[in-house]
Amino acid sequence: MVRPMNVLFSLLFGFGIPALLTFAYHSTLNLAPLPVWALSINLMLLALMGKDKFAAKNKMSRTPELTLLLLTFAGGTPALFMGRWLFTHKKSKESFNHALYAVIGAQLFCIWYFWNNLWSLV
Repeated sequence: MVRPMNVLFSLLFGFGIPALLTFAYHSTLNLAPLPVWALSINLMLLALMGKDKFAAKNKMSRTPELTLLLLTFAGGTPALFMGRWLFTHKKSKESFNHALYAVIGAQLFCIWYFWNNLWSLV
């Protein structure tokens, strides 16, 4: 059973740190926000995958799958696949795999939709 506070805390942690890093690096070093966001969200997701694998082995509080999937949708797809390979985690759970491929399909649809409509604005 997923506890709502666990989901809320992990989402705030998972999105909050990359958002703060993106803001800090953009405002102080004038770096482009998209690459900073992509790097920080991927590092955060990889860390959460490692924490979840450790928690699964030691019967501790786990990271909710919803958090992992939302971070994946927000740009962490490479980190999720790297975490699956590196930690051999979340590979055989069918429901997670189906949700993961739905997230990837939604990402591809968003990329296609915004790419096509971007040119109509120019």
